[in-house]
Amino acid sequence: MKKYFCLFGISMMLTSCMGTMGLSGKVKRFNLEVTENRWGREGWFLGLHLIWVYRICAVLDLLIFNSVEFWSGTNPLNGKSPLVDVPLEQVKKMGFNDIDGAQIKKISSNEAKLFIDFSNGDHVTFDVIRTGDKYTISLMGKQFFEGQIGQNVQEAQYAGVVK
Repeated sequence: MKKYFCLFGISMMLTSCMGTMGLSGKVKRFNLEVTENRWGREGWFLGLHLIWVYRICAVLDLLIFNSVEFWSGTNPLNGKSPLVDVPLEQVKKMGFNDIDGAQIKKISSNEAKLFIDFSNGDHVTFDVIRTGDKYTISLMGKQFFEGQIGQNVQEAQYAGVVK
């Protein structure tokens, strides 16, 4: 039985779910709001660590709440959706170069935000709207790209944006 429990625990830790840690965040907020005195906050911090509140909340976040967030798209405790990394090859198909990273954040079942960071330090945020199996990527209200889920991104127009 111990062997199966260890295998289950290891498999849960290796799922690469980067959740928002809702329960741990609530404990941290409690610690910051319980008193204005920084020494009092330190006392609460140490007390919560000594009675394992932080550890238990982190384990519950990792094993339960972040898994629910991964499969449902929102954390049941704070209602936030996780940021998901987008492969750079997918973003480069849109015609961008010198990209440091790209992430997408689900807003609702058919809306998301696409965040792109460039090597020169610039950041661009796109709106992504899904209708059925098609999606539209827009910048400042103007359509920039459109594509079909499961297929390559297809260029629609550039809306005056220089790549």
